[in-house]
Amino acid sequence: PFVTALAALLLAGTIANAHHGGSMYPRDREYVYEDAEVVQLLFVNPHARLLFMWTDENGATAEWEGELSGSNELLRNGIRPDLVNPGDRIVVKGYPHDSVPRNLRLSSVILPDGREVPLP
Repeated sequence: PFVTALAALLLAGTIANAHHGGSMYPRDREYVYEDAEVVQLLFVNPHARLLFMWTDENGATAEWEGELSGSNELLRNGIRPDLVNPGDRIVVKGYPHDSVPRNLRLSSVILPDGREVPLP
């Protein structure tokens, strides 16, 4: 039982470390999505999510999902659940996921009033 528990603990730590490494969002290509329409900000743990609609240069509209830090870290950095509201038109900046379509790690948003908010 002790060996099994120890192995499970070590494996869990390895999996958690691999997930939080962030290598699936390479920082060498930040994208900017102008005139994105907020669908919903999910202020949850372990990662908050910003769902938004964006229309590409070909006129195709699709829902995107932006990953943020967890709600606790966002609050510590002054980011509140009312940062954006459904229907707001914003600019979204972030790093696209290597293999998941329409998914990115957000770096900042520019609010309707023109303020840019860096996201931890």
